[in-house]
Amino acid sequence: MKKIQIAIVGAGPAGLSLAIELSNMGYSDVVVFEREDEAGGTPRHCGHLGFGIFEFYRLLSGPNYAKKLVEIALSKNITIKLKHTLINIEKNNLTFSTTDGLETYSAQKTILALGARETPRPSRFVSGTRSPNIITTGALQRFVYMQKCAPFKNAVIIGSEVVSFSAIMSAKHAGIKIKAIIEEDENLNTFNILKPISELFLKTPVKVGYKVLSINGEEKNIQSVTISKNGIEEIIECDGVIFSGKFTPESAILQENFKDFNHTNNSVFVSQIFQTTSKNFFAVGNVLRGALTAFKCYFEGKKLARFIDDSLKNTKLNPLHVKIQCDENIQWYSPSLVDLNYPSKTLTNLRINKKATGKIIVSLNDNDVYSKDINVSTYTNIKIPRLDYPISKNDNVKIRLES
Repeated sequence: MKKIQIAIVGAGPAGLSLAIELSNMGYSDVVVFEREDEAGGTPRHCGHLGFGIFEFYRLLSGPNYAKKLVEIALSKNITIKLKHTLINIEKNNLTFSTTDGLETYSAQKTILALGARETPRPSRFVSGTRSPNIITTGALQRFVYMQKCAPFKNAVIIGSEVVSFSAIMSAKHAGIKIKAIIEEDENLNTFNILKPISELFLKTPVKVGYKVLSINGEEKNIQSVTISKNGIEEIIECDGVIFSGKFTPESAILQENFKDFNHTNNSVFVSQIFQTTSKNFFAVGNVLRGALTAFKCYFEGKKLARFIDDSLKNTKLNPLHVKIQCDENIQWYSPSLVDLNYPSKTLTNLRINKKATGKIIVSLNDNDVYSKDINVSTYTNIKIPRLDYPISKNDNVKIRLES
């Protein structure tokens, strides 16, 4: 058993920015654990520009952004342990699987920054041939930028989040032609301006409102995909399929080890200071609700540092958590707990799981205390203010959508 003051599980933008900020505040006993053989998180696979503007005031590629974060952390003598996979949490003890066997650490404070992953084909219920040429955007980026190869020549992208359009750039870098972006919803799951940009400048059709019926081929070779809209089928010839987006937190280990698990977010409950229902555990970044951009995760990690500092210095301050519950129309919301010890202008931020027009209503003990008219797409975040309604420890706070 090795005792440490602060354990950070995950060496992506959130985890590394937190470690760096804690070091700036004078904390030296900080250990960052990473299951991969290299630190830096998802940006390592993103060879395009678009990183670092808000953090470093420089335009960087994903790999250079990740490299800079790691270099800053190492320059501050922060310990980063690679190839350490968290397999068990018991009280304050963390057990990792490593290349040298199992290692267990006891930490005063543990921060979970495990990140998120894309939803692959099996969870999307698309029938047809099985092939190694059916991959996610992350796998495409690893092929293109790390292994320097193209897994196929012509492909379709299924999904229309920001990462889907990033996949077009990754494909072009490797000489892969993207035949179309296919989105089942009637609207993009990102900024609408990306559709005309994709079609006019990247020469990639964006087909919204189309359902993927099957992936066609013989044995393991893909020949085409069949899509349908309003009962009319269309066949697109291709030899590769990229399932993009629908990010979900890397939270399997958390569901196993935390009694209170937020199934709406597929993550742990956290307060406005990122604290879970277990006093010495915090969670930050994309493990809370799926993918946000790297810079948002970076600043979340940086913000969390002062709450960790406060928690270590005020050991007698016990959290007073009130749980927030949301209905099935809410895709995710954060924070999902209210800590009554900390004033906040915001009750929570949430995202609707579909295009919606109506009202967001907050009820306190079954009495409506706040409503907000909305007309939003699936990509829009909605801020719910705390206002002046008094919340006590045993209160019941619910949020619902009325269309």
